[in-house]
Amino acid sequence: MDRDLSSYVLVLENWIDQEACKQTIREMQSADWQQHTFYNAQDGSYNTRSGSRELDIAYGRGLSTQPYVMQRIWDAYRAYCDNLKFPWFNGWQGFSEVRFNMYKETRVMAEHCDHIHSMFDGERKGIPTLTFLGILNDDYTGGEFVMWGDEVIPVGEGTAIVFPSCFLYPHRVDPVTSGTRYSCVSWAW
Repeated sequence: MDRDLSSYVLVLENWIDQEACKQTIREMQSADWQQHTFYNAQDGSYNTRSGSRELDIAYGRGLSTQPYVMQRIWDAYRAYCDNLKFPWFNGWQGFSEVRFNMYKETRVMAEHCDHIHSMFDGERKGIPTLTFLGILNDDYTGGEFVMWGDEVIPVGEGTAIVFPSCFLYPHRVDPVTSGTRYSCVSWAW
């Protein structure tokens, strides 16, 4: 087992088809976008950490590309687990519906780790163990994906990243300086 945390971040280039990225963005233009909030498990509240600069999110129910994106998310989780070759880690029990993120100019995602309590409502049981992040475009500036405070993970259109959903993997998205950054996320448990 490698003790270097960065060895458990898998970057998959050209993971999502370029045309599917473009089609998804076109269809998402009419989505019901709302400002992202973080759930506070201690008091049950939802709050932004960056005020009005926090990104917008939407779910892609009914998008023509959603089945393809969901399959590529499944494939990424499988590739991640196959890459580990840990006999004590048997993969995942399920994964969340894809969520889409939109970062207009000046928008960010505050540094956080993916301890997502709100995914589990009593019917679905578990803890998030893996995070999937897919980048849908690269015609923007800024918006760097940063882990551990200062390590920029280079991404381009169609890139997917899979990493553990725990406190050892804090990450953020820096401010977009021009254009609009689109991505999609999912969490496995």
